[in-house]
Amino acid sequence: HELMQVIWLLLMDDDFMHAYEFGIVVEFLDGICQWVFPWFFTYSADYPEK
Repeated sequence: HELMQVIWLLLMDDDFMHAYEFGIVVEFLDGICQWVFPWFFTYSADYPEK
């Protein structure tokens, strides 16, 4: 549990949080620029005990 918290803190540095809030402009191979907002998707489930 503590290890995962440390990893999240390392990932969520100031640069990432700025990009998360305001986005970044990425120019794709076809020359079109798009706003990109990095997100982490998580999935959790609670399985009933047998």
